[in-house]
Amino acid sequence: MIEAVLRGARHIGSQFSAVLPRAGGGGCGIYFDAGGLHFVRLTRVAGLARLRLAGYGSAILEDDMLRGALIAKPEAAARRLEELLERIGISATDLRDDTIVLALPAHGLKTQVVDYPADLPARALRAWCERRAALLLPGDGDPDLRNRVGVTWADPGNHRLRLYACEAELVDDRVAVLEMSGLRVHAIDAAHEAGRRAFRWAWPADGDASTPERAGTPKALLQVDAHDLDLSVFASDTCVADARERFDGVGAHPDALASVVRELAGKLPVGPSVMYVAAQGASPGGLVAICDALGAACGIPVRPFDPLRRFEVPGAAGPRRQTFAQRTSLAVPCGLALRAMSIQGVACE
Repeated sequence: MIEAVLRGARHIGSQFSAVLPRAGGGGCGIYFDAGGLHFVRLTRVAGLARLRLAGYGSAILEDDMLRGALIAKPEAAARRLEELLERIGISATDLRDDTIVLALPAHGLKTQVVDYPADLPARALRAWCERRAALLLPGDGDPDLRNRVGVTWADPGNHRLRLYACEAELVDDRVAVLEMSGLRVHAIDAAHEAGRRAFRWAWPADGDASTPERAGTPKALLQVDAHDLDLSVFASDTCVADARERFDGVGAHPDALASVVRELAGKLPVGPSVMYVAAQGASPGGLVAICDALGAACGIPVRPFDPLRRFEVPGAAGPRRQTFAQRTSLAVPCGLALRAMSIQGVACE
């Protein structure tokens, strides 16, 4: 599977491959967004095909630390990351053998879905993807040190590719923050894709007796942040429809958000029976208002998405009491940590 995602086409890819973690370590997901810094760590349960939630938490980033999708003050962000890990009870040394995956915000990425070129020799595929992805950015279409490009499957089981491209600074800032904290990055993912991965994991294909929905009932995941709405519909663990819209879902009035989502959902070929919301940066009261407005507008049950619902939460892993809003903000780092564990060889995607 090509799944991984925005490796540096020229020099960052070789840099990552030189620091592959040892087998048997944990998996960490780290995500910087307008609402703050979010962290999830998973480890394997010895002798069992299960994952353990070993640490999680969030920290607020002041406005001047970020400039749009870019990290304006890497040193300050690194200090905040170190403080968060210390609060959770984790040190950089503890993560030495872990696989660490970062995410890039959707509004900083250019993407395109293309058919897999069946007549292209495998040895030429990477260069072909890099050239096509580079065309998504201003310039002459040649990958260079100013850009980062990558590729993944558009969806599991099909023959289409999703190309990614972004400015190098978007990647390099985040890598620098982790290096200042004594950590190494092994892969980079797209935030919305990580959120979807967490959603697939939260509901196993064989159903879950703890939820009121029947197994196979179409469920929607709505990911909301200050820049984009990402709506995806799942039948079992397969994404059967998705749509994205540029919209400030956190700063806008809940009724305005609900109106946009209702229109977006109406264009999908498959309608969900229930919707789950993951909101980055929403307050507890704001999340309740969003869910109420969506339920009234779409006429279906709407609930906050808890990405940690399948994990046992030991007391030392993170905050003992978290609001639904705090839990939903962990969707992306949870998906990143799952990706990290799959790199370690654990079947969790």
